[in-house]
Amino acid sequence: MDLNAYLPYFKSMIDRKIGWTISNPEDGIVRVGYPLYDKPMLEFTRKFRASAEYDPHYRKTLKANRIKPRVDEATIAQVLKSDDVSLIGAMISLIVDWEEVEEGTWAQALQSGELYRLTKRLAELTSHRPQLEK
Repeated sequence: MDLNAYLPYFKSMIDRKIGWTISNPEDGIVRVGYPLYDKPMLEFTRKFRASAEYDPHYRKTLKANRIKPRVDEATIAQVLKSDDVSLIGAMISLIVDWEEVEEGTWAQALQSGELYRLTKRLAELTSHRPQLEK
């Protein structure tokens, strides 16, 4: 997977508003739906899940490095200090999969620049390796 191809997109999404679906049913209660992700984000997640850097056992990988598997600024900062490709890949894998658990995870990771910084770091560390697909 060419991680560098997504860096301009991720950088452009920092601080950008991401729309959400909203329903206003007859009972008058407004319900927030789900984020409206664009094609590049959906493509990235699909390709990342098929890449050699995706870690389906990301929880185990993070815990083995004494990192609690959660998507927050402190955890991501801790991961970014590492030169361990598997650890950074595990953190991105967590973000990619966590959207199914908590809608808006991708939006937060895009807007905060966390996904940009993690992907950039992983791209730097894997640039010397041949790209292998699973």
